[in-house]
Amino acid sequence: MPFKCPGAPQKIAYLAADHLQKNGQLKDCELHFLTHGPAMFAARYGINVHFQHNLVSIDGANKKATFNVVGGDKEGESITLDYDMLHFTPPQSPPEAIRSSVLANEGGYVDIHQHTMQHTRYPNIFGLGDAGSSPNSKTAAAVRKQAPVVAKHLMALVHDGKLDQEYDGYGSCPLTTAYNKVIMAEFVYGGKVTPTFPLDPRKERWLNWWIKVTGLPVFYWYYMLKGHEWFFKHNTDYVDPS
Repeated sequence: MPFKCPGAPQKIAYLAADHLQKNGQLKDCELHFLTHGPAMFAARYGINVHFQHNLVSIDGANKKATFNVVGGDKEGESITLDYDMLHFTPPQSPPEAIRSSVLANEGGYVDIHQHTMQHTRYPNIFGLGDAGSSPNSKTAAAVRKQAPVVAKHLMALVHDGKLDQEYDGYGSCPLTTAYNKVIMAEFVYGGKVTPTFPLDPRKERWLNWWIKVTGLPVFYWYYMLKGHEWFFKHNTDYVDPS
């Protein structure tokens, strides 16, 4: 994908809006969120959302930003917005060493099978993480699920075994919607919601904030990076009640 974690820019927009709201300034501001993607987890604060828009130029002196429309009925057109404050994230790209190597696909990413993580042309090579071509959100949660698959398949390859482990595209984005409130967005390939805990994943919660700022750092440093694998399973049978 041309962006790393699609939820990350939303966090900045929501935190800015929450700050303005708490200071009684939100009603006097006009906020816009422009994203390359065709959809997003959620929208609030009355933020104007523009899907499938790419930033192409900035006129800093006159405070104008121009975007190209890359999908939908207005594909190929461009719009220019005035701004007082602009926050943007650049397109994601792989390291040059990978992009220019024989391992890369047309987009420059390591060309791997999205479930086995094995290279599509070189069976003794596996890939995972941000530089892999698997169409998942590039998050630490994804790597946590990919790493055991790669490790087991490397061992299976050494011992002439089967590649019978599958990565299902799991990713997680603790989506900050306000100070002290987070939506825990968990999903697999195709955008299917797959929550780990038996709570409505559509609701923002203080508990999720605590998990994000306290639980996950401990989990990352003392569990994930130590090579521990087991964790609660995400619910692939979850059905969105809406």
